[in-house]
Amino acid sequence: MLRFPAKKRTRPTIHLTALIDIVFLLLIFFLLASSFVEQAGLTILVPDIESEGSGLLPELVVQVDKDGNFFIDDTNINQRQLTTILKLRIKTLAKDTVVIQADRRAQYDYVVEAIDAAKLAGAKNLILVTRQKH
Repeated sequence: MLRFPAKKRTRPTIHLTALIDIVFLLLIFFLLASSFVEQAGLTILVPDIESEGSGLLPELVVQVDKDGNFFIDDTNINQRQLTTILKLRIKTLAKDTVVIQADRRAQYDYVVEAIDAAKLAGAKNLILVTRQKH
């Protein structure tokens, strides 16, 4: 019987230098491509909580300052207009989530008015903005 010489098997190798380069390029890409949520405008002190939230805010945010003034997109709105404007924004944006960002010094009545206006406008989900305690 004829014997063939045994073939040497080469083991596959992973070039770590190329892999590390790709990981760093992806890291730089995602850092540059990501957008950070920045809320400009009113100075609102939100309540502190122990649990952790998502940190992301939808486009429809109702702000309530300490004096009971309502704001949407930094525009002052009185309480009678709030429901009407929220209805239009919910319909236009096709979003049923409304974020209530109330100052912790605001009276509870004003926060309830904002919640009630959002529910009357057709909001199915409400989010109350808070800040995690340190």
